[in-house]
Amino acid sequence: MKELEETKKANYLVRLFKGDVPLIITYWVFGVLIGLVINGALSILEANYYSLAMKENGMLLIQAIYWLIILYSAFVLIAIWRSAGKYQGSSKWATLARGTVIVNVILFTAAFGIEKYTDYALNKEIRMKNKSLPTMVDKETRLDIVTMKDGDMFYHYTLINKIADDYDIERLNNALTSMLKTNACETPEIKSLLEQGRALSHIYWDKESKPILKVVVTLNDCL
Repeated sequence: MKELEETKKANYLVRLFKGDVPLIITYWVFGVLIGLVINGALSILEANYYSLAMKENGMLLIQAIYWLIILYSAFVLIAIWRSAGKYQGSSKWATLARGTVIVNVILFTAAFGIEKYTDYALNKEIRMKNKSLPTMVDKETRLDIVTMKDGDMFYHYTLINKIADDYDIERLNNALTSMLKTNACETPEIKSLLEQGRALSHIYWDKESKPILKVVVTLNDCL
């Protein structure tokens, strides 16, 4: 019985991909309805982007989710196109469905045509990260916002427990500089930014919003 159910499911997916499922179901259920669910899931992902990305294998999980969405989207667009070609009703609905497919293909092509680390792509990623900020990096440090100016990236932190006068600034600077440079040089995605000639500035403020120090990381720190 279980094998029969699995066969039916497999057959349905094959029929869906071939365009043999009615257009109204393919378009509205698998295209629109599930598309809305995916958009909702993406909103949740974006709201928790930074905390998830900081976990072990977090970026791999995020990338896997995006690739699954891309593969599903491609599958459904093909299914809609084929189903529209077999639609027996009014031609305007088939034309509308195929027009939607064409628009989405253009949008996908444009998105993939943008180099991963262009300013445009980075600004988009920064906006996504900022949706999940502020967030605690550790028990003393809060990441408040990430910005970009003239191609360089700026990370703004607050040390929430103390004021500037409570710190040995030189000692703190040495500790943070060592940690941030090591992390940047050993993390492929961050190092890729440095290899483009970008500088990463980490700016720290105390609990009263007074500046404490600034650590700038460049590719020279990895040589």
